[in-house]
Amino acid sequence: RTAKIWDTLTGRLLLTLRGHTNWVRACAFSPDGTRVVTASFDETARVWNAENGTLLLVLEGHTSYVLGCAFSPDGKRIITASVDEKARVFSAETGECQLIIEGEHTDMVICCCFSHDGKYILTSSLDKTTRLWNVTDGTLIKT
Repeated sequence: RTAKIWDTLTGRLLLTLRGHTNWVRACAFSPDGTRVVTASFDETARVWNAENGTLLLVLEGHTSYVLGCAFSPDGKRIITASVDEKARVFSAETGECQLIIEGEHTDMVICCCFSHDGKYILTSSLDKTTRLWNVTDGTLIKT
């Protein structure tokens, strides 16, 4: 139900992020290090201020556990992966869902990321596939 930010040099606890109502499964820093996204079994992802722990956004729409999350390289978007067999792309500024990747995976999506140039998304699933998608329109490019 919490995520913790630690100082890697001293091992000192800096922040505890509280707000999820179930286990936190994944987390990631924004490229500039100012925000953190967490993914939870409470079916949400949450965006936090990495300096003071303030909750900034709640990303909703999945209908089951959220297992993965990542920021785009420019920090403007967040992708989430879920047991509901979907990945969702959200605005990191407003929390609005901009794209839903669905219909190809036949089991839970357990991992997701953006390409380094931000043009593509990778999703991996328990259906034993990894799929490459166009981030603009969600078109499947390769399995």
